[in-house]
Amino acid sequence: MTKHPQLPRADWLARRARILGCAASLVHDVEERILLLHTSWSDEWQLPGGGHDEGEDLWQTAVRETYEETGLAMPDHPELLAVDWGLHPEGIPEIFTLFKGPLVDASTVGVKLSDEHDDWRMLTAEEWAPLVHPEQARVLAVATEVLRGGRCRYLREASHLADVR
Repeated sequence: MTKHPQLPRADWLARRARILGCAASLVHDVEERILLLHTSWSDEWQLPGGGHDEGEDLWQTAVRETYEETGLAMPDHPELLAVDWGLHPEGIPEIFTLFKGPLVDASTVGVKLSDEHDDWRMLTAEEWAPLVHPEQARVLAVATEVLRGGRCRYLREASHLADVR
């Protein structure tokens, strides 16, 4: 390991930024409906996902969280839909990664909810927009755009960088 030229390694590491990492999946159907989960502790809808655990990469986090929260398996290979850089509500820098989740049949999919959620629904990004936070609505719209053949997006606070000034 290379030593920093002016600081002992422990001091250099202590000064490095701490960043929260989280990952989610976009479970969807052929009609571009997206699965969101209703939280059991508040009136909010979320993508299946959560914070990454020590030793995981963000794809592994999405796989684990999707299975824990829905009972659904992720595709074999990761496909990144969006990366969002922002601040956690506590002011800590956070990176959010959204991966393409399983393609399901909304009429037959068997979702097994964890204790964290009490309901699930599949709606289009446009139908979700009035039911979720504006930032989340923007992420769902971007993800739908990528599903239609667009390219992975790098966002800041759920907005395209071109829109952030």
